[in-house]
Amino acid sequence: MSSEPLDWVCAYLEHDEDIVVPIKKMWNQWCETHDQPTLQEFTAVILADDRFEEMGGVDHGKGMEWMEPDEFEEYMRDMEALGFFSGPRVKLKAREITLEHIAKMIKKHNDRMEEALRQAREAMPEDTSEQEEGALIDIQVMVEKLRQELREAGLEPPEDDEDEVSD
Repeated sequence: MSSEPLDWVCAYLEHDEDIVVPIKKMWNQWCETHDQPTLQEFTAVILADDRFEEMGGVDHGKGMEWMEPDEFEEYMRDMEALGFFSGPRVKLKAREITLEHIAKMIKKHNDRMEEALRQAREAMPEDTSEQEEGALIDIQVMVEKLRQELREAGLEPPEDDEDEVSD
């Protein structure tokens, strides 16, 4: 593989708000406009370049072994459509992770979690038991408590300041 994808990944990581980015997310974007190296080739080349630092990985398929193969593939596609990519993550070694970055990421993920819970509650079937609905409400309350604790710790702006915060 040429140095073009590595230069592209370097530029991507210099500007992406997340700083730590799933390789598969970048590979998907690369493949939209370029010939497709395999994900394995793309990953190996990135991990071998000393400008990048591997930051661990995630397996969103863990615990889902009970699914049929086609059901599992659909689940993984749905997870990726929501921004949840399995596999290793990388960052530029030269790009520092700051407290400000961590606070932004916590807020972003908390917002996404709240939205997913809201959508789950709206999509609940009519015949959902009170116990099941109550469990979801309890989770929503815990997420709101987390948000309040983040505000108190100074890691998230007060509610009335949220619209004024720039990305």
